[in-house]
Amino acid sequence: MGNTRIQQILLALAGIVTVVLLFEFGDTKILVKENGETPMSSAHSNGSINNAMTFEKLLSLASENLSKEQKDSVALLSQLADGASKKDKPGASRKLAQLWARTQNLIVSAHYLEDAARLDSNKNNWRDAADYYYIGMENTGDSSARVFAAIHSFECYANVFRFDSTDQNVRVLQAMCYINGLGNIMSGVTILKEVEQKDPDNELMNVTLGRLAIVSGQLDKAIPRLERTIKLYPSNVEAYFHLGEAYRAKGRKQDAIKMFEKCKALEKSPSFQQQLDTYINQIKNS
Repeated sequence: MGNTRIQQILLALAGIVTVVLLFEFGDTKILVKENGETPMSSAHSNGSINNAMTFEKLLSLASENLSKEQKDSVALLSQLADGASKKDKPGASRKLAQLWARTQNLIVSAHYLEDAARLDSNKNNWRDAADYYYIGMENTGDSSARVFAAIHSFECYANVFRFDSTDQNVRVLQAMCYINGLGNIMSGVTILKEVEQKDPDNELMNVTLGRLAIVSGQLDKAIPRLERTIKLYPSNVEAYFHLGEAYRAKGRKQDAIKMFEKCKALEKSPSFQQQLDTYINQIKNS
């Protein structure tokens, strides 16, 4: 997966949870077992993750907000998918997923992408399902739906990793399923530290750890990590933004303004530029 898609996912995030993190754990454990089983799937199967949400309930809730035209379209495509031949079922599931995505019900959409991946198992199909669950997780306001999406996103990413064990970005996104989806900070950071050992220059991992360090007040760890990240990846808008936040918290006003101005030059979103102007004016007037 390219960095462009990574950034699109990150821009969709609703925000990071406030946590206190200890980043020096020493040796870390591998969280994907040799038999392919993950701690997420194990915990889910034995009931230690308590989640009241089921797909049937999620589907029912999502259907309540559809227009009559949308409901008719869903019903028609569902009938076609149910009656499709084995060969045609993956394509029918993807069409149903596309329809649900157009209604902004990304977790429901992800379920049908997961169905397609089970029928036609390859890296790209599992990746699509995992990404849709992930973005849906970050944008839902329902805590049970968030847990449901986190579990399924993690497990779909595990299937992606089985096809390509070199893709460390997948492991970072699994870490965020733990942190943002389940509030399981220790397991998430353990994965991030594992990625750091294998790929210390990984862009997504460094931005994520830098951001978490800021949230936990560890500015002296966040600043050098993010400074190094922007040297390696000078177009990473998020790295500049969080480095600006860290500088601001340390009282380095001019450095913070410089980072936010760099964000404005890289990111053309009017709403984001307006937010940056607000930050800059606050710093100048403080």
